[in-house]
Amino acid sequence: MTETMPYSVTEGRHFSKVEQQMIWRKPSSHQTSQEELRIASEIKLNWKDPEMKVMNVLLEGDAGSGKTQLARALSADLQLPYTKVTCFADMDKTDVFGALLPVVTADDEVDNELLEAVYQADCLEGVLELIARHYSISQEKARERFAELIQRVTDEADNRPIQYKFYPSEIVRAIEKGYLLEIQEPTVIRDASVLVALNSALENNGILNIPTGIIRRHPDCVVVITTNRNYQGNRPLNESLRDRVQHAEKMDLPSIEVMMERAQAKTDFNDTRYLETMAKIIRLLDETAKANAIKGVAGMRSYFFWVNSLKQGQDPLTSIFPKVLYKLTTEENELSILSNALDESGLLVELQQIESKEIIQQNKGRVISAEEADKRNITREAEQATLTGEALDESNSTNEPEPEADSIEKESTVASSKVEETSDMKRNTSDGKSEKAVMSENDKTGSNFSLDEMAEWDKQQRKELNRETRAVLKDTVHAREGTIVHRPKVTAEAVDKGKELTRIVLPEVESLSRVINDLLEKEESTDYSNGKYYGSRFNPSRVAYGDLRNFDKRNPPSEQPSLALAVRVDESGSMVREERIEKAKQAALALGLFAEKTNIPFTLYGDSADVSQREKTSLYSYKEFNDSYDFLAAKITTMKPRQNNRDGVPLRMLAEKLSNETADTKILLNISDGQPKALPDYTAKKAEADIQQVLSDYERKRIIFIACAIGEDKEAIKNLYGEDRFVDISDLATMPQQLLQLIGRFI
Repeated sequence: MTETMPYSVTEGRHFSKVEQQMIWRKPSSHQTSQEELRIASEIKLNWKDPEMKVMNVLLEGDAGSGKTQLARALSADLQLPYTKVTCFADMDKTDVFGALLPVVTADDEVDNELLEAVYQADCLEGVLELIARHYSISQEKARERFAELIQRVTDEADNRPIQYKFYPSEIVRAIEKGYLLEIQEPTVIRDASVLVALNSALENNGILNIPTGIIRRHPDCVVVITTNRNYQGNRPLNESLRDRVQHAEKMDLPSIEVMMERAQAKTDFNDTRYLETMAKIIRLLDETAKANAIKGVAGMRSYFFWVNSLKQGQDPLTSIFPKVLYKLTTEENELSILSNALDESGLLVELQQIESKEIIQQNKGRVISAEEADKRNITREAEQATLTGEALDESNSTNEPEPEADSIEKESTVASSKVEETSDMKRNTSDGKSEKAVMSENDKTGSNFSLDEMAEWDKQQRKELNRETRAVLKDTVHAREGTIVHRPKVTAEAVDKGKELTRIVLPEVESLSRVINDLLEKEESTDYSNGKYYGSRFNPSRVAYGDLRNFDKRNPPSEQPSLALAVRVDESGSMVREERIEKAKQAALALGLFAEKTNIPFTLYGDSADVSQREKTSLYSYKEFNDSYDFLAAKITTMKPRQNNRDGVPLRMLAEKLSNETADTKILLNISDGQPKALPDYTAKKAEADIQQVLSDYERKRIIFIACAIGEDKEAIKNLYGEDRFVDISDLATMPQQLLQLIGRFI
């Protein structure tokens, strides 16, 4: 016994079978903590000393810090039967000591059956538990039901004599029989005098005065008091009670290794890479919350359920919100503090990198299936470039020789000819207008293109767009990471979805379009202007003559106000929450249809990181300035939450495209729900510096940046882009209307 149980204090003591079952047995996954060793050795060392004996232990710490686990472990170490009492706000002295209750009979068969069972219980808690189980009700309801039962029986017409029986509490039973008793959360008790009644029992050779006589404390009884710190509803532990404690421990989260072992035992999830990083995140959030007086808890329970969600296939970067962060707080300022701490630590990037490396390793040397590609939200065309770092012909390989200018021009001419042959819809890039041939006004998702012809056009466009992207990003921080431009594939299913999406947004678009077009018609001049000259060259001889006479110059009518619009939609994984991506689709289509009806040059991009180790940026070109509006709605329906984001890439690309437009006003709308973040290190200061550089470079070219924030990071987005470039569109229900009205004000 001594060799296997070095801290046992019950050698030679006989336990009944029930008491033997009450001694806790450590599972194989149990990790012995320093606190456990310290307390067990302290108790064992002083067990024979009547003056210095350690009988009362206080464990004080946050929820999930392992207080109850430690109390049970001490039961195994000391070889004492374990029992516990959980305190509640209305606890009184009868709950501490027990109650003297009548022993009665009843004519009612149900009452007789219940009373017979009650008589066999040996404590008040046992009676209440039996009633709760019998009627399937809570402990509070059981207490009320028991009172009703006693009242009903005592009101019987017969005057048979009533006998009384004392039902001791679990506290009394443990003290009398020499168990390890855990008293949980005594600080929630409203009446401070309740636990003071235990003072004498907590002393060595202490006694309890109960109706049936005096109960002396068993010499083997060990009391462990476990309580939380500074939680709502908690009160300070009574000073006299605290003074009778011989050993106290401040319980914090266990070590990383212990957290990992316990999570493995609880969830049967064994990937130590995830377990370690997630444990570090829990500890960081716990420390940050305490430092900033955030009242929530990031403890072992949050850790267990977060790990379990990962085991079930959920993305840990998404499930961290309901499993961990929202358990800490839902207040936006506090969430911002926690998010900033995570960003600065780099732990979320490290967590994402685990998944990226795993996918690369699993897929090395093979071509993934279409189902797997769709599951991972990436397209087949870029898969090889994404996973191996070798760019395809249409991707962004820096080793690919640039084609001759004549070749590019020839390819472009062939592609353009194909478009002109298959559709009468042409786009004049100088004025931003598109001429619609036989397109139905009731079917904006349709086209004179067939799906095959559209796919061929998109394929050719993709090659050109990737070349253009490489040129724009050549001297930036993104050149090394890699960028791939995709053109969304249009399917018959996407066309059907596009029709439904159009039906939702079209009424609002048509309403605002009519108002804007009416205003524009009134602003157009029908007369020739005086004193104004038009043309590309200045010839003074045509302006001034030598006969000293004055003449009026007849000039062509003025044009409509000039505006070009570029829209970027964030397709990061967090857009899955609260249907943000669905509202973003509606907003994007509403802006596209509005631009078509008001002859505004329009381009639309989405973006996300792929699953490679360095998280290359995937740009999704839904519409270019020189595209027609064919299948726009169908393409927009393919938007979906994907991975992380390297925001500087789409912003720079769209700003560059806008700078080449001839419009007087050039607007870039950035619809996003979070801060930039991508592997290996695109976060915090680096991402902020990159975006600030884009703003600086292109605002000199008269590009107007507007950051439209739709998530909990809106304050961080405002700080990143500046208050004068920020719009809060948190009300998702009205987001399309808000953006339409915003653009309408610029016309």
